[in-house]
Amino acid sequence: MMNNRVACLSAAIFACFLAAAPVSAEYSPWTFFGGLNYVYNSNGDGVTEVGPGGLDSAPSPLVGIIGVEYRHYMKPNLYFAPSASLFLLEYLWADGMALPAEIENRTAIVPSILLDGSFLYTFERDRFLISFGGGPAILLRYAFLDPSVDEDAVAYTGDVPAGEQVGRINGYLWGSLRWFYPMLQASAKYRLENEWGAGLSLRIGLPIFNIWSDAHVSLADSLLIIAALTFTPPAR
Repeated sequence: MMNNRVACLSAAIFACFLAAAPVSAEYSPWTFFGGLNYVYNSNGDGVTEVGPGGLDSAPSPLVGIIGVEYRHYMKPNLYFAPSASLFLLEYLWADGMALPAEIENRTAIVPSILLDGSFLYTFERDRFLISFGGGPAILLRYAFLDPSVDEDAVAYTGDVPAGEQVGRINGYLWGSLRWFYPMLQASAKYRLENEWGAGLSLRIGLPIFNIWSDAHVSLADSLLIIAALTFTPPAR
C-alpha cells in the first residue's frame, strides 16, 4: 500500500513538473548549425593596384560557417542563448585599412570566432518553434601571414613588407572596437517525427564601430549576415 502511495505521489509530482516546464524543454538545450556568412566590404572596388603580393580588394566575401548554441531557460518564453561560430577570412593591407582579399591576393589568413550572447523570446505554433531577439557579440580574430606569401614581399606602395602588413592588419581589426558586434537574430525550428528539430536561422551583426572609427568607409562596412541550417536533438 505504501509503495502504491509513493508511486502515485511521484507520478503526480512528475506531471506537475511537465505542466510547469516550457514546451521547448522537450528539445536538448544544444543546437548545432552550419551555413554561410556574408561580410559586406564597401571598398570592394576601391583598391585596384596589383603589386608583388597581389592587392585587389575582394568583393564582399561569402564564407562557410559552423557553430553551436546553448539555450539556458530563464523564464517562460525567454532564453539566454550564447553561441560560438567559427569561420575563416583572407585579408590584405592597403590604403591604411585591412580589407577582405581574394584567395590569390591575400596577405594574411584570419581565423575568426564569433561569440554571441543573445537573449531570445520563443513561442510555439503547432510543430514550429519561433525565436527572435538579440544581444552583444565579440568577434575574436587574429591574422597570420599566409604560407604562400614571403614576409619580405612589398605592397604596391613599395615600403610595407608583408610581415609588417600582418601586424597592421591585426592592429586595424582590434582597433576602434571593431571586435564588438550587437547582434539581431530570428529563427524557425520544425519538430520532426523523430523529435529532432530542424530549421533555419538568420543573424545580423551591426558594425556600429564605423560611427566613431576614423576609417573612410561606409557605415555598413563589415556588416555580417549569417544564414544557417540548424539541428537540435531531443532532450532525452
